[in-house]
Amino acid sequence: MSETDDVSRWVTKEQEQLANSSLRLALLAIIKQHQDEGIYGYLIGETLFNATDGEMDGTKAIFYAILRRLQRDGLIDSNLGESSSGPARKYYFLTPKGERAYYALWENWEYYYKLLERLVKRI
Repeated sequence: MSETDDVSRWVTKEQEQLANSSLRLALLAIIKQHQDEGIYGYLIGETLFNATDGEMDGTKAIFYAILRRLQRDGLIDSNLGESSSGPARKYYFLTPKGERAYYALWENWEYYYKLLERLVKRI
């Protein structure tokens, strides 16, 4: 195996970790934007896809796995609600813990982005 293959695998792994971390923050942000009425999974995915011009996709299995993890961690909650176009849907809401986590995580992202931006501009 070549060194190029090793670097490519390493970069791919890092990109996946960054994408998954970004997706958690994005999901919290979308749910927060719809906090009053709640938002169901399909619409979260559609909002994510449209807001990122298709760069982040809410149709993959990881999307629902992250929602389940956020719920298990107590950051979001859900309830079944009526749907005018079919069966009842699961609507998601941030919990108070989730709202605190969202703000802390966003603050952390901004902090590290500014640090990295400064660093890259110096190189």
